[in-house]
Amino acid sequence: MNKALALSDGGHLAYKVEGSGPPLLLVSGLGGLGAFWATFAQACSFHYTVITYDHRGTGNSSRCDRPYSIAGMAEDARELCDHLGLTDVLYVGHSTGGAIGQHLATHQLLTLRALVLSATFAAPCRYFWRLFNSRLQLLQHMGLDAYREHASLILYPPYWLAQQDAPTMAPAPAPHPLDAKITERRIQAILEHNCRQVLNRITCPTLVISANDDIVTPEYHSAELAQAIPNAERVQFDYGGHYLPHTRFPDYYQHVFDFLQTTS
Repeated sequence: MNKALALSDGGHLAYKVEGSGPPLLLVSGLGGLGAFWATFAQACSFHYTVITYDHRGTGNSSRCDRPYSIAGMAEDARELCDHLGLTDVLYVGHSTGGAIGQHLATHQLLTLRALVLSATFAAPCRYFWRLFNSRLQLLQHMGLDAYREHASLILYPPYWLAQQDAPTMAPAPAPHPLDAKITERRIQAILEHNCRQVLNRITCPTLVISANDDIVTPEYHSAELAQAIPNAERVQFDYGGHYLPHTRFPDYYQHVFDFLQTTS
């Protein structure tokens, strides 16, 4: 990350700006690392001013011993955009980043020119609760390393991992004493997310994109979003798992780029 923003309530966000053109904010999922978007961001930087950042409590951003919420994460994103003087923002949010995008749009915290909701959800379902409670138990009883190894097995599809010679997860920075506690609190934050009743407030052009074999946010979550958001477009891949920006990069990039070009 190249720069740091001092947040108004303490701490800082590490962020990176590359390219030129209309502003494009890329917001990652539960892991929170801006590096999640590295390949995608570089490709987009030929056409857009691309902003990525490490969420508060992750990566090179400051660790805060406090409760976490989607609303709080959305405020951090808004503050970053205000700091950079961004208006009419193009927003791509993956998983937790998509939940943040929903909050920004439904509460009108940012003027969004376009919204891409990637492998995300309007509210947890019973399966989602069971999956993430099991991940919490693994984190609490086996530690952060075991949690991260398990995460790679569910975020990527089996065929993808079988073909890899090296781990595909974004490299984590040096561990911090609060990392496990913050991960727990971030999981609690996504379990409390619920925009189901206000999705009809989203008025900007919206693309909902997902893969049918995603076992973290199954495709029916994307179907719900596409149905509830007025005039939303939907792209549905047959395969790609939860991390389809990595596993289906050329196709994913082309669909998202084509959508953004129609709105910018």
